[in-house]
Amino acid sequence: MIFDALPILSVGRVKGTRALYPAAAAIALAVFVIDAFTMIDIAVAVLYATVVLLVASAGSRVTTANVAWGCVALTLLGFMLSHDGHYSDGSVARCVVSLLAIATTSILALRNQASNDTLRKQLEMLDLTHDAIIVYDIDDRVTFWNQGAERLYGWTAQEAMGQPLHELTQTRASTMPIDEIRSETLLHGGWHGELQRMRKDGETVFISSRCTLWRDDRGKPLAILATSNDITARKRMEEELQRQQDELRATIDAIPGMVWSSSRDGCPDYMNRRWNEYGVELADDVRDIWQSIVHPDDLPAMQAAWREAVATGSALETTARIRRKDGVYRWMHVGAEPLRDANGDIVRWYGVNTDIEEHKQTQQALERSEAFLSDAQRLSRTGSIATRVPECDMGWSDETYRIFDVPRHVTPSVELIAARTHPDDIDIVKRAHERALRGESHIDSEFRLLLTDGSVKHVHYVAHLSAPVSGKVEYVGALMDVTDRVTAQEALDRSTAELAHVTRVTMLGEMAASIAHEVTQPLAAIVTAGDAAARWLNRPRPDLDEVGLSIGHMTRDAKRATDIIRQIRAMAQKRDPSPMPLDLNALAREAIELLRRELEAHAIEVETGDLQHVLRVSVDRVQIQQVVINLMMNAVQAMSAVNDRVRRLKIVTHKVDDGHAQLSVEDTGSGISEENSHRLFSPFFTTRKEGMGIGLSICRSIVEAHGGRIWAESQEGAGTTMQFILPLDEPAKVES
Repeated sequence: MIFDALPILSVGRVKGTRALYPAAAAIALAVFVIDAFTMIDIAVAVLYATVVLLVASAGSRVTTANVAWGCVALTLLGFMLSHDGHYSDGSVARCVVSLLAIATTSILALRNQASNDTLRKQLEMLDLTHDAIIVYDIDDRVTFWNQGAERLYGWTAQEAMGQPLHELTQTRASTMPIDEIRSETLLHGGWHGELQRMRKDGETVFISSRCTLWRDDRGKPLAILATSNDITARKRMEEELQRQQDELRATIDAIPGMVWSSSRDGCPDYMNRRWNEYGVELADDVRDIWQSIVHPDDLPAMQAAWREAVATGSALETTARIRRKDGVYRWMHVGAEPLRDANGDIVRWYGVNTDIEEHKQTQQALERSEAFLSDAQRLSRTGSIATRVPECDMGWSDETYRIFDVPRHVTPSVELIAARTHPDDIDIVKRAHERALRGESHIDSEFRLLLTDGSVKHVHYVAHLSAPVSGKVEYVGALMDVTDRVTAQEALDRSTAELAHVTRVTMLGEMAASIAHEVTQPLAAIVTAGDAAARWLNRPRPDLDEVGLSIGHMTRDAKRATDIIRQIRAMAQKRDPSPMPLDLNALAREAIELLRRELEAHAIEVETGDLQHVLRVSVDRVQIQQVVINLMMNAVQAMSAVNDRVRRLKIVTHKVDDGHAQLSVEDTGSGISEENSHRLFSPFFTTRKEGMGIGLSICRSIVEAHGGRIWAESQEGAGTTMQFILPLDEPAKVES
């Protein structure tokens, strides 16, 4: 075969040249000597053909032709020298035969050289190609290995020649086994596909191979010509692209939204895995999938938005309810952007549907909550105020605007609050604002608003310091319209005062005997002193000293009667409370004197602590005296049924601390049960059949109105201690 000779021609030519030329010259010289100088009667010159063949196998065509002509010349020269002019027919014939042999051999050698030169040029052209060209026989033995194969696989032609190709390169195919590839090549005369082979350095390469079967004239397979090009980079790029595509697809499938793409006319052609949860699959015969999944109430708006986006090329932004495969509709935000080519024409659309069901429900719940809050604020007349410090940026609720009687478009500010504040309360608002600027944690103040129509509102503002995530310090507060409460409280105070007056008048009725005794006693003393003065004057010699003494007694008793009547009148009068600095012990002593007759009538011993020192409090005389008398009367009534022990009433006062004084009324009555003790100061609760149940309730109102506190301590069967505390008028100065 020609491919068997190619390696000799291409590789062994240069190395054999130096050895063939001397051999050819030696043979030519030997043939010439034998032919010219020996008497051998044979055609020795025929051996010159060997010389031509040797030169032709190693030299060029020119050299071969020159050697051929040289051999002809040597043949003729030898013929002439060997016969000395005597030429016989036989010798001439031998010479002609030799010349014909030389000529024939030369012509054939030159033709063979021409063919080899053509083939060599073709092989050189094959070596110039970048592709790897390999020829191997039916047994897979390599018979040709070009430079492209050397570059691709790393083995030289000498190393590859005669080696089993598939074992040498560890050939593998992803589509079919190697034996099947060989069978298909033999059956169909060729095969093409991708193979994976191993280079000499152990690196794996991917090739695109095309095999062609070479047959002889009888159709017998002789060899296989395989051309291959390296597609390793492309293959790796394809693998990397496929990996990126798989990663991108996995990423898109992992997106919680419903990703889709469509042609430029809006027909969807791709959907990610999230669509499977909604039971939606692409079908060639379905172009409008939206009609089957969008809520009927939302479909017209959705289609209109989609048609407008396709027509104008603008982005799609809309919301609609989309049905899942279980039949449940969920709110979706549908968004899409167009992809344009270099000319700005839309190529396709990419979109994503985002589930906003929770957001929608939260938004609806927030709207309901805001509506409920607005209604609740309107019903409770409570507005909210958020104030950022130190900028004093404010946010008001609708109810706050209503309370201040300000239009909704007006920007809230501290100046606006000050403008609406009653002039007499402006200092209260300023102090609250200064406390906020100092960063106090809690602010609580009450002030009045003077509205444009001249009406006055009472408001109560409370706020606490808040530090949100943003780091901005602000106050969150509530502004309550307490006008009705203040009005009701004023009415209640008036009612309480009237009730307290009624109680005092009733109590005076109960104390009528004691009052009559207290008034009668000084009047009787006045009469007695007057009679005595008259007798001292009617004597023959009037005793003026005694008369003066009697008149002094009359004046003292008249003042005493006047004080008693004044106290009774003060308790009977209806008037507003008038606090002033008074001695709590003096009030207690006066109460004891007013009830002296009542105490003696019930055989009650009075025990007092040190009531002579001064314990000054700022109170209304009549109201606090009413409290003391009421507590003493309750003690008298509690001991009226006691016969097995001494009836004792004990009144004690003392200083609790630097700011408060306490008065206690202790009796030895039957006490109060635990069940009744919790309701003792409740209105209309009483343990006496003839009682109204308002005395202690009035006492509590009076004490608390003075900033104090009243309570009872009792053990059933062992008496009761009623006590209250009041703020001192001058805590730092307690006179003695």
